[in-house]
Amino acid sequence: MNGRTPEETVTAYAAAWERGDTDSAFSFYAPDVVMHLPGRGTLAGDHIGKDAVIAAIHGLLDRTDDASALVEVIDRLSSPDRVAMLLREVVTRDGEVLDLRRINTYRVTDGLIREIDVFEAHQYDVDSFFG
Repeated sequence: MNGRTPEETVTAYAAAWERGDTDSAFSFYAPDVVMHLPGRGTLAGDHIGKDAVIAAIHGLLDRTDDASALVEVIDRLSSPDRVAMLLREVVTRDGEVLDLRRINTYRVTDGLIREIDVFEAHQYDVDSFFG
Protein backbone atom coordinates (compact mmCIF):
# COMPACT_ATOMS: atom_id res chain seq x y z
CA MET A 1 0.00 0.00 0.00
CA ASN A 2 1.25 3.48 -0.80
CA GLY A 3 -0.27 5.03 2.33
CA ARG A 4 -2.88 7.10 0.48
CA THR A 5 -6.51 6.94 1.54
CA PRO A 6 -9.10 6.40 -1.19
CA GLU A 7 -10.01 10.10 -1.02
CA GLU A 8 -6.36 11.14 -1.35
CA THR A 9 -5.93 8.77 -4.30
CA VAL A 10 -8.97 10.08 -6.16
CA THR A 11 -8.08 13.70 -5.33
CA ALA A 12 -4.63 13.22 -6.90
CA TYR A 13 -6.22 11.39 -9.87
CA ALA A 14 -8.69 14.24 -10.41
CA ALA A 15 -5.91 16.83 -10.14
CA ALA A 16 -4.07 15.05 -12.95
CA TRP A 17 -7.20 15.25 -15.13
CA GLU A 18 -7.66 18.93 -14.25
CA ARG A 19 -4.06 19.56 -15.40
CA GLY A 20 -4.68 17.60 -18.59
CA ASP A 21 -2.04 15.03 -17.56
CA THR A 22 -3.63 11.79 -18.75
CA ASP A 23 -0.47 9.73 -18.25
CA SER A 24 -0.45 10.59 -14.55
CA ALA A 25 -4.18 9.98 -14.30
CA PHE A 26 -3.84 6.55 -15.90
CA SER A 27 -1.11 5.60 -13.41
CA PHE A 28 -3.79 5.41 -10.70
CA TYR A 29 -5.55 2.48 -12.40
CA ALA A 30 -5.05 -1.03 -11.07
CA PRO A 31 -4.11 -3.59 -13.74
CA ASP A 32 -7.56 -5.19 -13.33
CA VAL A 33 -9.58 -1.94 -13.16
CA VAL A 34 -13.14 -2.11 -14.49
CA MET A 35 -15.03 0.89 -15.91
CA HIS A 36 -18.78 0.83 -16.45
CA LEU A 37 -19.85 3.36 -19.12
CA PRO A 38 -23.58 3.99 -19.46
CA GLY A 39 -25.54 4.77 -22.58
CA ARG A 40 -26.12 3.43 -26.06
CA GLY A 41 -22.97 4.64 -27.78
CA THR A 42 -20.38 2.34 -29.29
CA LEU A 43 -18.18 2.64 -26.19
CA ALA A 44 -20.94 1.97 -23.65
CA GLY A 45 -20.58 -1.11 -21.49
CA ASP A 46 -17.97 -2.68 -19.26
CA HIS A 47 -14.29 -2.17 -19.97
CA ILE A 48 -12.14 -4.66 -18.09
CA GLY A 49 -8.43 -4.17 -17.47
CA LYS A 50 -6.22 -1.10 -17.52
CA ASP A 51 -5.54 -1.26 -21.27
CA ALA A 52 -9.25 -1.57 -22.08
CA VAL A 53 -10.20 1.33 -19.80
CA ILE A 54 -7.51 3.57 -21.27
CA ALA A 55 -8.56 2.58 -24.81
CA ALA A 56 -12.19 3.48 -24.05
CA ILE A 57 -11.19 6.87 -22.63
CA HIS A 58 -8.99 7.56 -25.65
CA GLY A 59 -11.89 6.45 -27.85
CA LEU A 60 -14.04 9.15 -26.28
CA LEU A 61 -11.37 11.84 -26.31
CA ASP A 62 -10.53 11.08 -29.96
CA ARG A 63 -14.05 12.29 -30.77
CA THR A 64 -13.21 15.79 -29.53
CA ASP A 65 -11.39 18.60 -31.34
CA ASP A 66 -8.14 18.31 -29.43
CA ALA A 67 -8.47 14.88 -27.75
CA SER A 68 -8.99 16.52 -24.38
CA ALA A 69 -11.64 17.57 -21.91
CA LEU A 70 -11.83 20.47 -19.47
CA VAL A 71 -12.44 18.76 -16.11
CA GLU A 72 -13.61 20.50 -12.95
CA VAL A 73 -14.35 18.75 -9.66
CA ILE A 74 -17.43 20.33 -8.11
CA ASP A 75 -17.75 18.16 -5.00
CA ARG A 76 -16.88 14.76 -3.58
CA LEU A 77 -18.22 12.27 -1.06
CA SER A 78 -16.19 9.43 0.41
CA SER A 79 -16.48 6.26 2.44
CA PRO A 80 -13.74 3.89 3.58
CA ASP A 81 -13.25 2.36 0.11
CA ARG A 82 -15.25 4.51 -2.34
CA VAL A 83 -15.21 8.10 -3.52
CA ALA A 84 -17.94 9.78 -5.56
CA MET A 85 -17.12 12.95 -7.46
CA LEU A 86 -19.54 15.40 -9.01
CA LEU A 87 -17.75 16.61 -12.14
CA ARG A 88 -18.20 19.21 -14.83
CA GLU A 89 -16.57 18.31 -18.12
CA VAL A 90 -16.51 20.39 -21.28
CA VAL A 91 -15.59 18.96 -24.69
CA THR A 92 -15.88 20.43 -28.19
CA ARG A 93 -16.07 19.10 -31.71
CA ASP A 94 -16.59 21.08 -34.92
CA GLY A 95 -17.98 24.06 -33.02
CA GLU A 96 -20.35 21.94 -30.91
CA VAL A 97 -19.83 22.23 -27.15
CA LEU A 98 -20.92 19.58 -24.68
CA ASP A 99 -20.93 20.96 -21.14
CA LEU A 100 -21.84 17.99 -19.02
CA ARG A 101 -22.33 17.06 -15.41
CA ARG A 102 -21.62 13.56 -14.21
CA ILE A 103 -21.00 11.61 -11.07
CA ASN A 104 -18.19 9.09 -11.15
CA THR A 105 -17.76 6.63 -8.32
CA TYR A 106 -14.40 5.03 -7.69
CA ARG A 107 -13.63 1.93 -5.64
CA VAL A 108 -10.08 2.21 -4.37
CA THR A 109 -7.84 -0.28 -2.56
CA ASP A 110 -4.12 -0.11 -1.87
CA GLY A 111 -3.94 3.34 -3.45
CA LEU A 112 -5.23 2.17 -6.86
CA ILE A 113 -8.55 2.66 -8.60
CA ARG A 114 -10.18 -0.77 -9.02
CA GLU A 115 -13.61 0.17 -10.36
CA ILE A 116 -15.23 3.20 -11.97
CA ASP A 117 -18.97 3.73 -12.42
CA VAL A 118 -20.07 6.69 -14.55
CA PHE A 119 -23.51 8.30 -14.10
CA GLU A 120 -24.44 11.01 -16.62
CA ALA A 121 -26.81 13.85 -15.76
CA HIS A 122 -27.95 14.07 -19.41
CA GLN A 123 -27.24 10.70 -20.97
CA TYR A 124 -28.96 11.49 -24.28
CA ASP A 125 -26.70 14.51 -24.83
CA VAL A 126 -23.62 12.40 -24.14
CA ASP A 127 -24.84 9.62 -26.47
CA SER A 128 -25.55 12.14 -29.22
CA PHE A 129 -22.15 13.83 -28.93
CA PHE A 130 -19.98 10.73 -28.61
CA GLY A 131 -22.15 8.34 -30.66
